Amino acid sequence: MTMNKTQRLQRWYDDNATADSLLFGEFMHLGANQTILKVGLHGIEPGQSSVVLDMACAVGGNARWLASLYGCTVYGNDIDEDAIATANDLAQIENVSDQCNFIVAPVEQTGLEPNSVDLVVSTDVYDIEEVARVLKPGGRFLLSALFRLDAPDPDEIATKHGLAIELRRDVTELAQTFLHSKEEEARLLQKSGIISDRQLIQVINDALRRRGGHHLLVRWRKE
Repeated sequence: MTMNKTQRLQRWYDDNATADSLLFGEFMHLGANQTILKVGLHGIEPGQSSVVLDMACAVGGNARWLASLYGCTVYGNDIDEDAIATANDLAQIENVSDQCNFIVAPVEQTGLEPNSVDLVVSTDVYDIEEVARVLKPGGRFLLSALFRLDAPDPDEIATKHGLAIELRRDVTELAQTFLHSKEEEARLLQKSGIISDRQLIQVINDALRRRGGHHLLVRWRKE
């Protein structure tokens, strides 16, 4: 029997009982969801001729959403072969497989041609050099991520990689509220016997790892 989207995602969750897959849904965590993306894309929405890269795409929630809503061509890379297989299956189920190209590749070597991408979206500060390499002049990099106090800030990234900041919003309060709600949800699941003590600790540790700085939504333009 052919699986629908819910069934295919559930198989992924069953096979990958991690903090992200257990609680954060197909968009995996804060910053990889439609609301945040809409804010970051306001005024620069891609079109059917646009080429987009969803960097470290996991099961491709962002990529499939972008392809479905805007009709653009989307590439998604991840080193997790199971995640990429799931992304391909979901793209087929959602009838966007002709627009979505999911590849097993690390963030520092996506395999895409230089100056070939109009928009890169990401939910962590991965390899900015690779982002700058694949972006066309005038292309955008949209990032929602935790900036730790000892990490390069958006201005430093802009100066080093030939990017200009177009948008910067501090969404730390939103991020902390989101993480707290997921911790409480995990405690409820643990008390109900649906997840184990170990999985609860995993969720709490993951939430702690995402603290200690500012969570920013930033959009750069390649000069």
